[in-house]
Amino acid sequence: MTSRYCDRITRRDSLQVGALGLTGLTTASALQPALATDDARATADAVLFVNLGGGPAHLDTLDMKPDGPSETKGEFKPIQTNLPGLLACEHMPKFAEVADQFTLLRGISHTVGDHPQGQAYISTGNRPTPALQYPSLGSVVTRELPGDPDLPPYMAIPDTEWTAGYMGDGFGPFKTNAVPKPGQPFAVRGITLPEGLTVEKVARREQLLSKLNRTFREADTNSQLLEALDTFSRQAYSMITSKRTMEAFDVSGEPESIQNLFGADELGQSMLLSVRLIESGVKFITVTNTGWDTHLDNFAGHKRLIPPLDNAITATLTALREKGLLERTLVIIMGEFGRTPKINQNIGRDHYPRVNWSLMAGGGVHPGQLIGATDSGGESPTDDTDIHPDDIGASILHALGIDHHKAYYTKTNRPVSLVPEGRVIRELFG
Repeated sequence: MTSRYCDRITRRDSLQVGALGLTGLTTASALQPALATDDARATADAVLFVNLGGGPAHLDTLDMKPDGPSETKGEFKPIQTNLPGLLACEHMPKFAEVADQFTLLRGISHTVGDHPQGQAYISTGNRPTPALQYPSLGSVVTRELPGDPDLPPYMAIPDTEWTAGYMGDGFGPFKTNAVPKPGQPFAVRGITLPEGLTVEKVARREQLLSKLNRTFREADTNSQLLEALDTFSRQAYSMITSKRTMEAFDVSGEPESIQNLFGADELGQSMLLSVRLIESGVKFITVTNTGWDTHLDNFAGHKRLIPPLDNAITATLTALREKGLLERTLVIIMGEFGRTPKINQNIGRDHYPRVNWSLMAGGGVHPGQLIGATDSGGESPTDDTDIHPDDIGASILHALGIDHHKAYYTKTNRPVSLVPEGRVIRELFG
């Protein structure tokens, strides 16, 4: 699935691998880590990043300004949350009851106003540049914290355009390309074998890559499966022959008490799967929820999107806590930017990178905080707010015990830091 936004540019189109040739960067197999500049104490060993693709309107969700100018106020009413000082949209009643279990960052600001570049920014913690394609945070985690070979350490549900950048495709995300359906076993392409092909047939081959290509061609499968298996050839054999892997993806194996927390919609089922995968040992998961690019009829779009989000994030927090996973799982919910305070002639809101928010919980984050703020009209960060996507990226790596200043040397001995301009938001961690 390749997601297109209003500008008709795919996220895949935004940064080309050819740019790497200008820098002398090579694939990850040729990179050697430089010495880290300081030690970070890990507060999490897994990350769940809920990517609100397109960018939610901050004024219609978690940065409402009921006393703001009439030309910016929308039709949604604010409700008081149980976190003092925080109003939420009326369509977020479940969140309002548990807001004090999260920490909200407001006034996150940058100047990248198109979707592919904005996604590249939040996925890597680095402002995009044509000279260098930085690895997404999940790829960094894959490189730094390799997990069990039965499961890919970096999962995308159902899809993502986040890439491994200069680290190479071997550190990219494994995509499910689908979401579970309530009460049904979940089959993932690349793990579930095509009809008629047995594990025994695969096991008889002597060389993994050639065997997989030849065998799956005989099974008349599609190119997406072959591509996935080629990219992760070193993991493929372990994954397709592992009962543990199959069970990890089977959400029907969850207790009814957990399944019933989640809605039957795609976001709800994606979050249910993410909880199960984290429990199984997956290190980094993105759940992409698209549709927030509301240039046209912003309020109808948000009225459709907000209730499933409200249920999904509160259900996820409950499920992680009941499983004893919340303390070690960092949950982040955000999009690539906010949307304009001014409502356009199509009753929509346009791209607005100057203001954004990020909701966080678990993984060592001190709950019940409001960090950063925007002015009375929601147009700009306040003078004392200085938060950028670089800082979000640095803070995520910090929570995992990875020094964001750590560098990798290229063949030309050029050091490239992971998130050079970021600073850890210390208030997040109490």
